[in-house]
Amino acid sequence: MAVHTIENEKLKIQVSDHGGELISIIKKETGQEYIWNADAAYWGRHAPVLFPIVGGLKNKTYRYNKKEYILGQHGFARDMEFELASKAECEIWHRLCSNESTKEIYPFDFELETGFRLFQNQVIVLWRVQNRSTKEMYFSIGGHPAFFCPPVMKKESEPGFDCCGQRTKCEILFEGVSVLNTRMLESGLAAASLEQLKLEKKIVGGKQYGGIFVTEDLFDRDAYIIEEHQTREVALAGPDGKIFLAVKFDAPLFGLWAPKKNAPFVCIEPWYGRCDGVDADQVLENKAYINRLEPGQVFNKNYHICIY
Repeated sequence: MAVHTIENEKLKIQVSDHGGELISIIKKETGQEYIWNADAAYWGRHAPVLFPIVGGLKNKTYRYNKKEYILGQHGFARDMEFELASKAECEIWHRLCSNESTKEIYPFDFELETGFRLFQNQVIVLWRVQNRSTKEMYFSIGGHPAFFCPPVMKKESEPGFDCCGQRTKCEILFEGVSVLNTRMLESGLAAASLEQLKLEKKIVGGKQYGGIFVTEDLFDRDAYIIEEHQTREVALAGPDGKIFLAVKFDAPLFGLWAPKKNAPFVCIEPWYGRCDGVDADQVLENKAYINRLEPGQVFNKNYHICIY
């Protein structure tokens, strides 16, 4: 498993061949690390790509073309070895192609490319999905980046570093909203009804946000699913009230998650797709927020991680 480094004048990042996964963002001016260290005591991943599904399936199965398939949570891409497709000074791409093993659980020929481009204080995360089948292809894709909350010095970011309790000194900010309609999870599936998450109005840097502090019990009911383009920016602010990181996206929905125990990170997850609902019929074509590609078509999307 190789790890590759690219950098510009402000940031240095590392990307692994395993899962094509972003595993480090260092702010060069301060030496601070922003990506979770994958300490398995809390969660053994950094920022996996979720493909060809996001979340879990009802009974871990789906049906396509009158056949039933078993597929685990978040799909298989995050656990596979990607090929290094290209590497330049400020941009890197990895590629994963379908094979006989993937087609046993996902019956489509595909090419998935994950890219990372540095621009000033931003990491631009890029996805490119191509349908190499002779039939219409159905898929979901999403990000699952975990961010230290608050960021830590690089020397402290190794697995085993104990910074419990720090997370509760931070705040999650949502641009332009004071209330979020959220869909909670019921045994890993999206609830049929929505709930309201009320936020405190904030003005930070001249922009309006709704904020909520990261309390110890905030994630006791698992992840939050926020649908229908309710906001396009989610930021993290430290104990001083200043934003240290923002995720900007045009995805139709996103998730928020951290383990129930007081892990020192928060995941902000732009999604093009989500888990099955409690009332799902398990037919792949009917899956909520499913994406469709005709043969030969290409799906291109991105989101930005901004470091302040």
